[in-house]
Amino acid sequence: MQCKQASEMMSIRLDGHIDEKESALLDEHLAQCQACQTEWQKLQALDCLLSAAPMIQSPVRVRVQVMARLERRDQARRAIIGGTLLTLGTVALSLLLIAPVLFGLLNATGIAPVLIYGGPQALSHLLAVGENLGCTFVGLIGRLAIPLAILALCGLVSTLTLNGLWIGAMRRLRASR
Repeated sequence: MQCKQASEMMSIRLDGHIDEKESALLDEHLAQCQACQTEWQKLQALDCLLSAAPMIQSPVRVRVQVMARLERRDQARRAIIGGTLLTLGTVALSLLLIAPVLFGLLNATGIAPVLIYGGPQALSHLLAVGENLGCTFVGLIGRLAIPLAILALCGLVSTLTLNGLWIGAMRRLRASR
């Protein structure tokens, strides 16, 4: 047995959850290892000190606050799990409702037979069109991002300035009363 295992078994023995076989192995190790004997004596002394310490009842206010926090934590956990399940259910239901409509629309426009019979080639063309649309969108965003950012910054500065003027005017009005 190694000292690390013996140290873990010492704690288990102090808790009273060790079987006879493990207890015999621990006693054998303690008889041979001076470092573990010292640690065992220290643990026993600490256990005696802690078990002799008086138990003080916590104030009712503290217990009520702790229980309220635990209840809020459990409510938050249930809300997160419930919200996640509700979202997943809504998405699944939406897909079940939209799939036939989408397939009907594809069939009515003549795209569904092309996709079904055209196979991978038709799908690769559709993906290429989608990629081109994505590149176009990214290009537009790139060209509009800087002007929109400048416009947003100007709006923020003007809002903060007007807010500061308003607060100053209200303070002067209160001070003049």
